[in-house]
Amino acid sequence: KGCSKACPECISPEMAEIGNAQNVDVQDIFIIIRNIYEQEAFDGITISGGDPLEQLPELLLLLERMRELTDDILVYTGYVWDEYKKTLTVEERTKLETCISVLIDGPYVHEKNEKDLTLRGSANQKIIFFDEGKRESYEAYIKEGRKLQNLYMGNGLLIVGIMDK
Repeated sequence: KGCSKACPECISPEMAEIGNAQNVDVQDIFIIIRNIYEQEAFDGITISGGDPLEQLPELLLLLERMRELTDDILVYTGYVWDEYKKTLTVEERTKLETCISVLIDGPYVHEKNEKDLTLRGSANQKIIFFDEGKRESYEAYIKEGRKLQNLYMGNGLLIVGIMDK
């Protein structure tokens, strides 16, 4: 679906476009992810933008299914959680806080992109632990610093991670 925030210097502008996106059923997305998992099990998954919270009903369905594969789900949003959660029903908020292990919140601010911010694009963003049991492993990962991952897909290259400005 994309992202309506239009943060200047967005770190994933290719995911922000709204309108001409191809609609893919949540069950179809889950089947693709499950097939990957069956070939090479993973211990966690990241859901990022566009902005997943702009597709809340679909995100809730995907989160429920993903919990069948992993109990470590990291989600990025450009919304500030303390403000956004006020717009949710009790059921929606409970489901998000139960299914998401860690939430990175807040808009990307290019001027606040500092290279020592592992997992975050900019210093205004917060790391929120909904699952305190994940804190120790995430804090160990954060100490390792930023990393980029190159994935070859067909004839293209996809770079995953947060780049320094």
